[in-house]
Order: sequence, then structure tokens, then C-alpha cells
Amino acid sequence: MKVALVYPPSQEINLKGYYLGLGYLSASLKRKHEVDIYDYNGLKFKKSLSSFFAAVKETKPDIVGVSFNSFNRWGAYKIIKSLKKISKDIIVVLGGVHPSTMYDQMFKYFYNYIDFIIQSEGESSFYNLCNALESGWDYTDISGLVYKTGESEIKANPVTEKISNLDDLPMPDYSYASKKIKDSGFAYLITSRGCPVNCSFCSTSSFWGQNVRMNSPERVGEEVDYLKSMGAKRIFFHDDTFNLGIERTINLAEILKTKDIEYAISCRVRPVNEEMIARLVESGCKHITWGVESLSEKMLKVIEKKITKEEVKNAFDICAKYSDKMSTGAFFCVGVPGETEETIDESIKYLNKHIRSTHGPGASMLYVLPGTKIYRDMLKNKEFDERLWVKIDSVYYYTREHSMLTLNRWRKAINKSGIKLPFNYKYFWDYAGVKKNENIGAIRRRFRKSLKKIIRHINMLRNRY
Repeated sequence: MKVALVYPPSQEINLKGYYLGLGYLSASLKRKHEVDIYDYNGLKFKKSLSSFFAAVKETKPDIVGVSFNSFNRWGAYKIIKSLKKISKDIIVVLGGVHPSTMYDQMFKYFYNYIDFIIQSEGESSFYNLCNALESGWDYTDISGLVYKTGESEIKANPVTEKISNLDDLPMPDYSYASKKIKDSGFAYLITSRGCPVNCSFCSTSSFWGQNVRMNSPERVGEEVDYLKSMGAKRIFFHDDTFNLGIERTINLAEILKTKDIEYAISCRVRPVNEEMIARLVESGCKHITWGVESLSEKMLKVIEKKITKEEVKNAFDICAKYSDKMSTGAFFCVGVPGETEETIDESIKYLNKHIRSTHGPGASMLYVLPGTKIYRDMLKNKEFDERLWVKIDSVYYYTREHSMLTLNRWRKAINKSGIKLPFNYKYFWDYAGVKKNENIGAIRRRFRKSLKKIIRHINMLRNRY
């Protein structure tokens, strides 16, 4: 069958780089089917939609797979509502975090526009669905498949199959990202699925599960070679937790040491020891962002982070010894239910007294996302109207306890905190998204930066509910 895979543009948040999921789906489908990939991550909203619709009219795919999350759902809705108008014969299949979690709502509001939703990972289920549709086979037992059974009725199959050995997956098809990789020298890669904890604000575990699955270090090395052959010089590992065990992390470092690349990772502050950090630095690690979220004892319990302030200090103390070779930062989140001026002050005081880093904390305000414990609690307490997901194009900040102005003040206060270490070399993330031969003047660069701040502030005000 002829399949088009699309990751829609977003009006809210556009992350750097390209969407990895398309590469995995394409590689699995290409074993038997013809695949075109359309990745609009970070691209202009209206222009991207027009380009995609023109491509669909020209290439006439049998199936369109739309993968999206809560941030780019509005682009997905625009696509969903238009495909059957282009051709009523197009089979529309949805996947990704948002439709997986909100499949009831998707069918309720888009029943006549979509045919199937695949929950959780799609490499096997989507491939089996395409085979079944092509051959006329029964698809009703496919793992995680949600399908129509009658007028306005659906059935959601349980997710019974997950890929236990990620090495069994074919090498991802990153052909759609080849120009981005070549132009910037920057690439993205993921070596595991799932997270060992289930933080109350995070949707990772609801999608991937807590049964963490990992590529072998050898397979990671093969994928790095593949990306290098496309022009990559720097890689960001998209794993929620790169340090899934000290032994594995050291083994990964040994493989990466032979690849002559620079890379950045996100880690938990446990498990960590001196040898692990030394091996990472030696192998080309140029930046670690530690998942901290808060340094208030109360809030760490509320978000179920399963770390201690002492473990945070230990991780940063070890990294401080390598600040001439590797930069460090931290993820923080403000405005979780129960947050107060006192809990923010506790975090700031601990940061200012104990946490040494090159780039300090990067705090964000809590997004309310489907699939999280916080979201489920809000629904249970009737504090959230789910119709907002299809009526408004924003993501939502948690403002039931504090105003946006207070949350933003807390965010800025956290970002200014901590003990800053000297930093005398180019920051890893300064390379991301920079195209060769791009030469814009200082005035234009400052204008772009100011415009982004204004747009961000407007979106913050719009997202209040």
C-alpha cells in the first residue's frame, strides 16, 4: 500500500530538529509498503498544511498516518478534517501520545474523518494494520488498535504487544531529515523507551510504560555511524533517562568514545558516580541536563520524583570537576499542585547554597497533559473540561492555585538561582538548528529574539483557563 506519514506543525511549541517516530514507523512499513514522510516540526503552520495537502493530492496515498501530541494537535485536527475531502477513499490512522490517550474524544469529535487509532508504539501494530487492509484480512485483534464497530461505536483493543528487544527494529529511516542533519551537523537519537519512575506531571509512562526497554550499546554505535554518514557531528540523545544503570551508561560511553562525536544527554540524579561521569566526559559528552523539578522536600514527594536533595547536590558536585569540558543544567517545574511561595523559596535557597552548574536551572510552568496523574486527579475532581482539547488550540498551564503572573515570577526566580561556574567555550546547544552559511545581522537576530519573547508572553496569557 502507499502510505503517507505526517507530523503536523504546531502553533504552540516547535522543538528543534526532527520527529524521530516517523523514522521508526517508515523503516518498519518499508519492509512491504511504499512510504512518504512529511515532518513539519518547527516549520510555519499554514505553509506546512498547504504543502502537505498539495502533496497528498499529487501522490494519492492509500493510507495517511498522522502522529501528534497535545502541543501540535491543532495542526493534526486541520489535517484530519481535510483528508476525506481530498479523497473519501483515504484511510486515516492516528497515533502518538495525544490520540493514544484521548482516543474516545478523537472518535467522538472526528468520527467521520478518521478510521483507526493506534495506541502506544506503532511499528508492529501499524505494519500489521496495513498488511490486513491490503490483503483483506481481519484486523480486529491487532494490539492497541481502536476501530469502529458501528454507528458512533468503537472498540479499543488492549495493548498486548510491545517490542521487548529494541535491537530487533530495523534501522530508522531518517531520509526525511537528511538535509537538516547535513546543513546543521546536528542529529537526534533515542536508545531506550520508558522511564523507571512515574512522575505525576509526566505522560511518558502512560505512553511507553514503566517497563524500560533499551537498545544495546552496540546497536547505539551502529545508529551513530548511520547519522555520521549523513553528516552529523553532534548528537542529542532524546532518552527521558540516559543513565539507566551505571554499567550500561559506562558501556555506552565506551562505544561513543570510538565515534569521535560530541553529544548531550538528559539524566536522573540517581544512579550517578565518579567513574560514570568521567567516562561520559572522556567519550565526548558536552552537556548533561539533570531532571530535578524541585528542591522542596514537600514538592519532590508530591511529584513522586523519587530523588533527594542530597542526590541532586552529589550529581552537580561531580560534574563541577569537569566544567572546563562539559556544561550542566537542570530541568525545574513550578506550579505543581501544592506549590507555594515557601516551597519555591526552599528550592531557591538550596540552589544558591549547594548547586554549582555552568548554565543553572531551566524552569518551566506546569503543563496539564493527558495521561498524567495530575490530569487524572483534575478530571476526578471535575477541575478540567476535556472539551477544551478540541475547542481551543492552546496547551494548558495549571492555574487553579496561582495566576500566570505568579507562576512566571517563580519561573524567573528559579532561573536566576544557583551557583554559576565559569564557562569559556561554545555551548553545545548553540550548534542546534544553525544552518551553514546562515548570516543574519545582530539587529535582526535581536529582533527575532524579542519577537519570540512577545509571542511566548501572548501564548501564556491565552493559555490561562
